[in-house]
Amino acid sequence: MTTPVDLIEQGVSGLHPTDDTAAARAVARANGWRIVELDTSHGTDKTYFLQVCRQAFDLPQWFGGNWDALADSLTDVDDTPGTLVIWAGAGTLEAVVRETAAEIFAERVDRTSRGLGVFLVLVAAGSDDGRSMNDL
Repeated sequence: MTTPVDLIEQGVSGLHPTDDTAAARAVARANGWRIVELDTSHGTDKTYFLQVCRQAFDLPQWFGGNWDALADSLTDVDDTPGTLVIWAGAGTLEAVVRETAAEIFAERVDRTSRGLGVFLVLVAAGSDDGRSMNDL
């Protein structure tokens, strides 16, 4: 079984569950990756999620508060050797928000094969209303 630590050490992009964010952070830090802490555990809707993303990814103030703007902005998240996103609280979001966010992250992951840097999103395990990666 491939662990998040393996994914980081191998420089693999993706969207994966994890119950060991501490080890992932440590390995990413040791390998010079940018670490983005995305905590969506205090809200539920699209507006809230996009605001949290603007802050977590340090997007410009003029960032448009819509899905297309987020997708476009994530193409600018291109750190070498990679970007690790620790996503806590995914399960607290409305289902449509969580699913759309996962789709946008997956689109950014796909862009790795087209020349953008490694982009690894780890969805932290938690008591987020009983939801799991299968709900994304």
